[in-house]
Amino acid sequence: MSQTVNKAIEILRGTNNTFMDQVVESIVDDEGFRPKPYQDTKKVWTFGHGLTWISREESEVVVRMRLAAIQKEIAERIKRLSPARRLVLVNMAYNLGVKGLYGFTDMWAAIEAGNFDLAAAEMLDSLWAEQVGDRDLDLAKIMREG
Repeated sequence: MSQTVNKAIEILRGTNNTFMDQVVESIVDDEGFRPKPYQDTKKVWTFGHGLTWISREESEVVVRMRLAAIQKEIAERIKRLSPARRLVLVNMAYNLGVKGLYGFTDMWAAIEAGNFDLAAAEMLDSLWAEQVGDRDLDLAKIMREG
């Protein structure tokens, strides 16, 4: 984790955040929230609570939060797999959503049978594989080799 992200987390966890809490509440109230990009009154593309850009470090914080939620949601189903294979499935869920990942029923059947070559083949025999560039080849190799 970068020093910037660590510093942000340290500030957020601080014990005396009364002023910052008030500022955040004010901004959140004034800006509202939109989960998808939209054009504001000046036709500037905006998202979230009035954001027009996001730093790499901020984006990584959001990615970490989403990955933690995904991992928690699918933990029971992947707990017996190697860390490498868990990485594959969490990566896929990040891209597809958990519901999309669970739609790979033949892949899951192969995983549950311990047939990781077939699981990798099922990954590659999908619309997802056509849409993600070389990501499918990399993740399928990891699924096969574990």
